[in-house]
Amino acid sequence: MRGVEQREADARQAAERLPELLARGLRRLAITFVNHSGAVLVKGVPLERLPQVARDGVGFSPVADAFGATGLIDPLQSLARPDGDLRLVPVLDTIQPLDPDTGWAWAAGERHHQDGRLYALDQRGFCRRQQTTLTQPEPAGSGLGLTTGFEIEWMVGRPGGADGWQAAVAGGPYGTDRLIEGLDYLSALADGLDAAGLPWLQLHPEYGSGQFELSLAPGEPLQAADRLVAARLVIQRISSRFGLRCSFSPMLAPDLVGNGGHLHLSATREERPLLGGGSGAGGLTAEGEALVAGLLEQLPALLPLACSLNVSFLRLAPGRWAAPFQVWGVENREAALRLIPAGPAGEPAQLELKVADLSANPYLLLGGVMAAIGEALRQPRPLPAPVAGDPAVTAADTARRLPLSLADALVAFRGSPVLREAMGEALHRTVAEAREAEVRRGEELSQAGLIASTRCWPLSGG
Repeated sequence: MRGVEQREADARQAAERLPELLARGLRRLAITFVNHSGAVLVKGVPLERLPQVARDGVGFSPVADAFGATGLIDPLQSLARPDGDLRLVPVLDTIQPLDPDTGWAWAAGERHHQDGRLYALDQRGFCRRQQTTLTQPEPAGSGLGLTTGFEIEWMVGRPGGADGWQAAVAGGPYGTDRLIEGLDYLSALADGLDAAGLPWLQLHPEYGSGQFELSLAPGEPLQAADRLVAARLVIQRISSRFGLRCSFSPMLAPDLVGNGGHLHLSATREERPLLGGGSGAGGLTAEGEALVAGLLEQLPALLPLACSLNVSFLRLAPGRWAAPFQVWGVENREAALRLIPAGPAGEPAQLELKVADLSANPYLLLGGVMAAIGEALRQPRPLPAPVAGDPAVTAADTARRLPLSLADALVAFRGSPVLREAMGEALHRTVAEAREAEVRRGEELSQAGLIASTRCWPLSGG
């Protein structure tokens, strides 16, 4: 609850920060949130208004969460109504440059009711609650240390070609030829990330035609989600400057690999790692085994949070290294959960959720993952043996396929008491409604039409 005292305190904090921000040449602030369908929505304000906006927020209609993948409102959703208003409030400690050359800054926002109560459907608020529950000391929370980070895959191109998309940067998979061809673009992107204060670990050509990958530095879950949102905006901005279209879509053409948005996480208890240094398979500790087993069990239910588009499930096919099987493995890139042992330079052991793509709302995804982890530690279950090699071949009789469609995954999501309890009835129900709308949208399209409709996601059109 943002009472009067908290609102005034936020206004004072904003006023204290304002001179420093203006001195850096920043003049405008983009305040964003990510809706149920994974689209980043925004209100822009003059930076001089920051104290007032920090106190009162800016208006945003609740109907925004009824916007579908192509920006249209599905009339069957319960949120598809014209009445009501919310206040989008910038989270002051997230303010950072977005495009310093034009004076734009960025801040994550959270939505509140007019009386200051946090909106129950606010996705960042859900993630924040789960982070607090998981990381605060026992008995109030689980006392877990959790660090997360995202990989971003995208393709740059221009309209054209047989499928309506033509790669803009030549060169082979992971090739230095593509690095050289795209060096000006990548250099500008690296400069943009640095100017925005976004720490990154790797930037390189990926497997697909015209495809690149950016690995962001890890942080606390909320911080990781904020970084993903900001980094995507920087990528879009730099691509636009070069006259290019960038696509984060899970599938651009039937014969191309898709774009993933893999989530990495590491966990500690009293600064001791759970995913390494133990006596279990792959070096897992007992709690680490429980964590992996719980996430593995919840994967079908988590899929609508990790993969929100119909085309996400075209990407999740055997042979694409998209990990469509409900298995885990040590350094196995075809396992939905890939355990990465501790590195030689002291990097902690990590678990990679490989099925996620960038259609996901990162706040919903991380909130759901944290809810699953919390339940897994409270109610440990046995961990199956890790799978080595391609599950489609080496474990064909035992490796269960993850849901083959968004409709199938939605059944698991609806049936998960873990996610329903963590999200609350209203958030859980309206997210399911958003996925139902996407399922209905896909029923009217051929596979080619479906791919074309979100080829330049999150931009509509081709």
